[in-house]
Amino acid sequence: MPGKWGLHQFYAKDQQIKKLLPPTVLFNRTTFERFLAQYGSVYIKPNMEHKGKGIIKAWKKGSVYSFVVVKGGIRRYGNAGALYNAIRSHTGEKQHVLQKTIPLARIGGRPFDIRVMMIRDASDQWRYCGMLAKVAPDGSVVTNMSRGGRVRAMDDVLKQAFNWNEEERKRFKDQLVLSSQQICRRFDRYKYSYQIGIDFAADRSGRLWLIEVNFDYPSHALFSRLKDRTYFKLIKQTVSEYRLARSKRRIKKAND
Repeated sequence: MPGKWGLHQFYAKDQQIKKLLPPTVLFNRTTFERFLAQYGSVYIKPNMEHKGKGIIKAWKKGSVYSFVVVKGGIRRYGNAGALYNAIRSHTGEKQHVLQKTIPLARIGGRPFDIRVMMIRDASDQWRYCGMLAKVAPDGSVVTNMSRGGRVRAMDDVLKQAFNWNEEERKRFKDQLVLSSQQICRRFDRYKYSYQIGIDFAADRSGRLWLIEVNFDYPSHALFSRLKDRTYFKLIKQTVSEYRLARSKRRIKKAND
C-alpha cells in the first residue's frame, strides 16, 4: 500500500481529480517552513495511518507559532524552527505528509466534511449509494466518528452552512457524485475494490476538495446513524446484490 503520499501522486496524474487536491508535499523542515509561510496553517498527517489517527494542525498567528494534536491542548512557540522541532519530537521519524489547511465550511461553529459511498452493483459497475456530512466534535481538528464526530443529512448541512436553495444544493451534490465516479474510475487503475468511501471537504466559499479515499472497509454504520435510513438500506442491498452476482460468476467460470 503506497500511503497518502503515493495515492496523492497517483490521483494527481488525472487532471480532473488534480483540481480537487489540496497542495500536498512530504513533511520536512524545508517544506514545513515554506508551507507555513505561504498558507499560514497546515495539517501534518501520518503517511500510513487512517481514520484521523495522529493528525496534527499547525499555524502561525502574528509572532506565535502553534500546533495541536486531534483533541489535545495547544502548544505555542516563538518561531517556525522551534515549532518544527516540537512537532518532530511528537511524530518521530515516521514519514508524514504536509497539506495546506482547507478553511472548512462550518455549522454551529464546527467544521464538517462529506462522505460519499460508492459500491459496485451486480453488473460490476460503480454505483452511487449515498452521502452525508461528518461534523467535528467541539475542539477537534478532525471530523472522524471514532474521534467523537456526528453525522448530518447533506441538505440540512448545506442549507445551514451556505443558505443555498434547492437548485444550488442539487448542483453541489451532482458535482460530488460526478467527482466520485471519476475517482473510482481512476482508482480502478490502482487496484480492484468493490466499495469505496470518499471524503470531501467544502471550503467556506463552497469549493470542493478531495480529502481521502477509503477503500479498506469504509464504514456502512455511518449511514445507519442518519434519521432517514434510505442510504443505509441501499448500501446493504447493493453489497448483497454484488456479492451474489460475484458468486454466480465464479461458479459459472468454474463450470466452464
